[in-house]
Amino acid sequence: QKWNERLFDEMMVAFKSGRMDSNPAENWYQGELKFFDSYIIPLAKKLKECGVFGVSSDEYLRYALENRREWESKGEEIVAKMVEKCNEIEEAQKQE
Repeated sequence: QKWNERLFDEMMVAFKSGRMDSNPAENWYQGELKFFDSYIIPLAKKLKECGVFGVSSDEYLRYALENRREWESKGEEIVAKMVEKCNEIEEAQKQE
């Protein structure tokens, strides 16, 4: 979640400074689900199929699926908190 938030922060700064056309908050939740479904989970499945990491491959797939379920249930709330944090930082910078 730490890297997700850092990327979000970076993209929000780019949006607010005019270097990005769309607000990342608008599609972040759905985009993360799509990332799990189209990249992370298929990759974990392929690792399991080829057995390159032995029994750990099962764990990687299980963790990927658990993380996706967690994002599905908590992701909208997490995005709202990230937006709130960005707004608080922006307000604090304006007062300096």
